[in-house]
Amino acid sequence: MLRAHADESRLRREPQGKRSDRSAATGAATGHLGSAGYTAGMTRTKRVSPGGTVFGAWQRGAAAWLSGLALIVAATGNLAAEPDVSRGPRLVLRQEDHDFGKLETDGGGQHAFVFTNAGDQPLKLERGKETCGCCTCVCETKLPDGGAIGPNESAAVTLSWTIKRFTGAYHQSSTILTNDPRRPEVMLAVVGRIVPVVRALPGQFVFSSPLVGATAWSEVRVYGYRSPPLKITDCRLSDPASAAFFETAISPLSAEEVAQEPDAVNGFLLRVTLKPGLPLGPFRQDVVLATDVESKPKLEISIQGQIAHPVSVAGPGWDSRAGVLKFPPVAGQAGAQRNLLLLVRGPHCQATTFRLVRVAPKCLAVELGPTKASPDGQSARTPLIVRIPAGSPPGTCPGLPAGEAGQIVIGTSHPQQPQLRLLVSFTVKE
Repeated sequence: MLRAHADESRLRREPQGKRSDRSAATGAATGHLGSAGYTAGMTRTKRVSPGGTVFGAWQRGAAAWLSGLALIVAATGNLAAEPDVSRGPRLVLRQEDHDFGKLETDGGGQHAFVFTNAGDQPLKLERGKETCGCCTCVCETKLPDGGAIGPNESAAVTLSWTIKRFTGAYHQSSTILTNDPRRPEVMLAVVGRIVPVVRALPGQFVFSSPLVGATAWSEVRVYGYRSPPLKITDCRLSDPASAAFFETAISPLSAEEVAQEPDAVNGFLLRVTLKPGLPLGPFRQDVVLATDVESKPKLEISIQGQIAHPVSVAGPGWDSRAGVLKFPPVAGQAGAQRNLLLLVRGPHCQATTFRLVRVAPKCLAVELGPTKASPDGQSARTPLIVRIPAGSPPGTCPGLPAGEAGQIVIGTSHPQQPQLRLLVSFTVKE
C-alpha cells in the first residue's frame, strides 16, 4: 500500500510527457506478448485519472491482452479439430427407398438406386446387413463393377426381389457401406404390398371330431385378386375311394362379403358336407378347383378330420391316444384318486346309461356318478371315479401277472358303442 502511494505521488509530480514515457516503459516491461495487449495497455494508461494508479492501469491492460490471447487459442483449436472435407470421395444419393405398389405372389422385381461420387477420389462401396433371406422371399444387392465409383461419375446399386408364398405388407432393406466419412453407411429399402392371385381362406377344411354316423360340414372362401374376375371352371375330389362320403357346393360371394378381404376382386363360398359312413379314425381328402387364371390354373384345398366315438373319456391322467389312465407312483399308506368324465355326444346322449362290467386288479375301486345333460341337450357327462385305496399292497398293478396293466370295462346302452375299455397303469410304493 505504501508503494502504491509513493508511485501515485511521483506520477502527480512528473510532467505529462514523462508520464507517457513511463507508461510505455511499463507496457514494454511486460514482454512482447502481442500487439493487441500492448496497445490496450497503452490506451488504458493514458486514460488514468489524476486519482488513479499505474498498477491499476497495467492490470486492466494485461487482462485485455489475455482475453484476446484466449480467443486466438480457441479459434486455432477449433480450426485444428475440423476435418478437411474439401478432398476425398463424396456420396450424393437422391433416393433411398422405393415403393413398388402391388405385386403378386410368386412375382418379383428390381430397382436401381443411382449413386453419384461428387468428390475427387474413388467412392468405394461394400455390402452390409440385409433384412431379407427368409423362406418367403429372396433379395439380392448388386454393386457396380469393382465396387467403386470414380470422381464425378455415377453408377447403379440394384436391389432385386422374388416373392414366394408371402402376402401382405412387404419391407426389405439393404445396408451399403462407403468410404465417404460424411456417410459411412446408407440403408436402401424397397416397400410394397404382396397380393395373391387366388387364395382360399382358411387354407383347409377342418372337421373337428365328427361322430360315427353323423353329418357335418365345413366352409372355405376362395378369393380372386385380379381383373377380370376369377372363374372356377371345375371342382372335384382327389381320392375316389372316399369321394362318396363328401359333397361339395359352390356359390358366389356378395359384394359386401368380398369387401371384407383386402385387394380381393371377387370370391366364392365352397362348402363340403361330410356324409355318414366313414369308419372310426382319421380321414383325409382334397378338393381340386380348376380356374381360368393362367398363372394359377389349379387350387388344391385339403379336407382333414377324425371320426370320433360317440362316447369318450376325459380327465387328468387320461391318455386318449393310448387309451390308458396313468397314475404317478402311489404311496401305499396314502392312496390316490383320479376324477374322470364319460362324455356322450349326439342324438342318444341323454338316453345312454353305463354299468361296470369288470375291474382288475381287485385293489382298484371304481365308481360311476349321476349323469348330467348339457343345457343345449347335445351332450351329457357322467363322473367316473377311480381310486387306489390307502393300504394297497406294494407293486406294479398288484394282483395281476407281471407286465399286465389294469383294466376297467364299462358297458353302455349306446347303439353305436356298446362297451368302453380303459387300461390303468400304476405302481404302489411301500
